[in-house]
Amino acid sequence: MGDQGIIHGQDNVSANLSDTGAIRRLGKRLPKEGHWFSSNIRRTIETAKEISGGVTPTEIPEFAEQHFGQWNGQKWKELPKKEMNNFWTNYSDQKAPDGESFRELVNRATAKIKCMTAENIGRDLIVVAHAGTIRAALTLALNLPLNSALYMSVSNLSLTKIEAFDENNPFPWRVEFANLPATLENKKI
Repeated sequence: MGDQGIIHGQDNVSANLSDTGAIRRLGKRLPKEGHWFSSNIRRTIETAKEISGGVTPTEIPEFAEQHFGQWNGQKWKELPKKEMNNFWTNYSDQKAPDGESFRELVNRATAKIKCMTAENIGRDLIVVAHAGTIRAALTLALNLPLNSALYMSVSNLSLTKIEAFDENNPFPWRVEFANLPATLENKKI
């Protein structure tokens, strides 16, 4: 969870864990026997440990946030307008200078999601990830065009639940909910 308005991408900044009530509620909602994963970026590792009550997650580099290259550490509103217009009009394929496109993020994240799913059918996998990675998972599960990912809001400390089914099922994925805020009380998943 980074500072609002600052592009953290793959910067290795600390998590903002000050909302202890939300963290506690999230921990209560998650499956007790779940297997914990995070990206290899510090803020997701710290968040996973805090929500889980101290479990060290398995780090998955493919779940890292989109690499924003030279934009990392800057504020969105301070970037050159022409660069921003180019980026947002073709979000799926446009890259920040020295960065990666959303399509590249989707390709690396969804390949890992498919692999992990095949190896873990019937098990609860808890993944603490970034907004871009969660949008990638949702585009996979909902079979959506990549540019539609920006229509999905993904808030800090929110829950998204995607169910996976074995290869014999004609519908491999089902999204039970997305972006469920931690502020909702008593909603178990």
